[in-house]
Amino acid sequence: MKKYWIDIFNGPHVHFFQHVGNFIKEYFYTARDYKPIPELIKLYKINADIIGKHGGKSHYSKIITSSVRVIELADYFKDQKIDVLLHKHSVEAARVAWGFGIPSVSYIDNELMVPQNMLVCPLSNVLIAPICIEQSILRDFTPSHVSILQFDGVCEIANVYDYKPDESILKILNLKTTKPIILIRGEPILASYHSKESIVKILIEKIKSQVPDAQIVWINREGEIRHKELPVFDARSLCCYADIVLSGGGTLTREAALLGANAISYFEKNLAVDQYLINKKILRQFPGSDILKLNWKKEISKKPNKLELENFDHPFGILDKAEKLIDLKIHHKSKS
Repeated sequence: MKKYWIDIFNGPHVHFFQHVGNFIKEYFYTARDYKPIPELIKLYKINADIIGKHGGKSHYSKIITSSVRVIELADYFKDQKIDVLLHKHSVEAARVAWGFGIPSVSYIDNELMVPQNMLVCPLSNVLIAPICIEQSILRDFTPSHVSILQFDGVCEIANVYDYKPDESILKILNLKTTKPIILIRGEPILASYHSKESIVKILIEKIKSQVPDAQIVWINREGEIRHKELPVFDARSLCCYADIVLSGGGTLTREAALLGANAISYFEKNLAVDQYLINKKILRQFPGSDILKLNWKKEISKKPNKLELENFDHPFGILDKAEKLIDLKIHHKSKS
């Protein structure tokens, strides 16, 4: 039985790895201090050691903070026995595992994160990605010694599989089902691939001008000026009760689309995983300021399409194949 180290690098990875125990038996978590990771792992009672933090928007700060986290992780693991690292876009975990000779399995679902992918993919033993990302694109930042496995779905299948919404979310946020509920998350303003100013405030004004009784829940991202202090809550439950779910990023709208909500992305670029769900007719996208042109009275009354999750592959369903590939590589190396 292999012992897995799982590093939670970004907020959405909490949902992604939350139920990984259904597929592997022995594992433990580390995470970095980057909103909303600490709050979510506390909410879901996930036992994870917080090591390091996010470096903010500046390139210099990103380099220094990432370097410090590599040192802290190396110090943390210097006397531990680990068989496999499992992560999603975690630059520091990939570097530390490679340095210690720990095989790693890396999930990649964002082909736009080229700097991170260039740092992560060459250090992986096995790369797992949705089938909608062409192998030729993955090979742009993944050398030939790294095996690539693909699955027919998106990573958010793991986030929402067998998920049961909790109606208490309405009471927690003081929402009434007799009035429209709109969930909004802004753009990933600290991401290296995001360059424009946020339009979330203008978007909210547009919606309120057309639907005055709309109950708008705006989930802050790290780096955004706080508009209102909200309790920590599971956004997946709110997706199930919202009339519209809007995001300038990706994970929330993909979760919402898979849960059967009226999901609309205004992410400024085209991601393969978003296009995959758009082609399935469960997600719509209006990039950047195009989102401001919608008629919100009409949008409130739209009935979304829903697909059964059994129509997709689970991203952890091929971990056993990844393990076998790692064992073959180790065996081949020992014989050479």
